[in-house]
Amino acid sequence: MRLSPRTALPLAIALSCACKSDEAVVFDAEYTVDVANALTEDGDLDTTCVDAGQAVADTYTYGLVFESADVSIFIDGETFATGTRTGCQLNYQSAVWLEDDREGGLLRWQISGSATYETGAGSCGLGDDIQWEGTETIEIIESEDPDVPAGCTYELLTEGTFNGG
Repeated sequence: MRLSPRTALPLAIALSCACKSDEAVVFDAEYTVDVANALTEDGDLDTTCVDAGQAVADTYTYGLVFESADVSIFIDGETFATGTRTGCQLNYQSAVWLEDDREGGLLRWQISGSATYETGAGSCGLGDDIQWEGTETIEIIESEDPDVPAGCTYELLTEGTFNGG
C-alpha cells in the first residue's frame, strides 16, 4: 500500500518532534477537525498530481497557541504549523516533511492552510455546529517519483468543532 502525503502526516510529525520539550503545551483554543480530500465536479480527488493518491478522511485535534497575531498549531499535541490570525481568519504553513521510505522514491512536501475559526462565541458566521472551516493544500516540494512530480498539489477540506481553550 502506498501512502499519500496526508496519510504519512502522523508519522512525519512523530519523527520531526524528537526534540520536543517535556513541558505540556497549554492551548488557547482546541478543535476537533475532520480532514478530507476536496473533490472535483466529476467526483475525482482534487489534485494536480499524475497519481491521484488515496482518499483521505481523518479526524485530528488541532491545538492553537496565540502570541498576539502569531499562531502555533499542534496536531494531537505535536508541533504541526505556524501562522498568523486576523479576526476570524487563520493562515498557516507546516514545515517541509520528508517521506523517504516510499516505493516510488523520496518526497518532500508541505501543507499550507487557511481557515475561518470561532472560539465558541459564534461571531464569525459559521453556524451553530461548525467552529472551524477551511482548506489545506499539500504541495510536493521535491520528488523522485515520476507519478508525483514536484509542484503538484492535493486539496483538502477541513471542518471542525471548538473543544474549548
